[in-house]
Amino acid sequence: MTQDSGQPGAPNVVVVTTMKDEGAYILDWISHYKSIGVSDFVIFTNECSDPTDHILRCLHRMGVIEHRFSRVVRRGPHKSALMWAEYEPKVNNADWVLVVDVDEYLQINSGDGTLPGLLAERADADAVSFVWRIFGNAGVGTVDHPPVPQAFVLAEPAVGLPDEHRFFKTAFRKNGKFTRMGVHRPFLAESAGEVNWQLADGTRLPEDELEGALYVRGGYGYSAAQLNHYALRSRDGFLNKKARGRANHFTSSIEPSYWHKFDKNEEEDRRLADNFSAALQIKEDLLQDASLREYHEMALVWHRRKGRKARISKDGQEFLKSLGDTRKTA
Repeated sequence: MTQDSGQPGAPNVVVVTTMKDEGAYILDWISHYKSIGVSDFVIFTNECSDPTDHILRCLHRMGVIEHRFSRVVRRGPHKSALMWAEYEPKVNNADWVLVVDVDEYLQINSGDGTLPGLLAERADADAVSFVWRIFGNAGVGTVDHPPVPQAFVLAEPAVGLPDEHRFFKTAFRKNGKFTRMGVHRPFLAESAGEVNWQLADGTRLPEDELEGALYVRGGYGYSAAQLNHYALRSRDGFLNKKARGRANHFTSSIEPSYWHKFDKNEEEDRRLADNFSAALQIKEDLLQDASLREYHEMALVWHRRKGRKARISKDGQEFLKSLGDTRKTA
């Protein structure tokens, strides 16, 4: 089902993530990463209300992923999952590990179009960071839309403003130079020695920034790859996300400022949308499993109904009105 990287001895890449109430989006996301050559997935969930767990259990049974129910500790859902992931055989046996979320799609813009192929080209790198490119809501209202990369094709400009910083996510080599994984980047081991940390295009991060870097300024490496971040998706989908809460925080709520921060619709980028056929074929192959298809369809219904209910509720109406009000006063 995965695309051949075209590179002899291409590295094995494992994706680690955590999910809660993401059932409507799982199969498109899994299928995309399989289409660009990811070999394994380790996925944690906690306290899901929609069919997310059922979908992931089906994929686990089918041998597509490893699914784990996470015990959340004080550090929060996401960081707890990454802590437990350190014990996973798939993670420990990987050549490379990449931590990404279900609203993040890696878009390869060079080479053979695969992640293993790109990492093979970065043969001297210990870590490769993929910089966010934020894609906005584009006026999409309900969750009845095509796969996320095809529904949302308007993004922030590829060229940033002077001194503008953009966050990244990082694939890192399992070579002993990193102690543990983090949400945006791995943590350096005390005995790491020299660390060759690059962007997707091979640009090296400065040595004095490696200890705590979460973002970069200036060049973003987009000529080789970009990490498309669909933080909002549809209006109804965003209201569902607001009800679910944030992955990294127990108490932090999603405010109108979050919407405005991620509603970037200045430039069209259709490259991933127009090259999504391989992912769609993988998705269709997966859906030949009757149980998986049933739970996937149940998830679509759940998100549709939940979003509509949120939209017509008093709180939902007030929140949607506040989006317009805060934009006017900003």
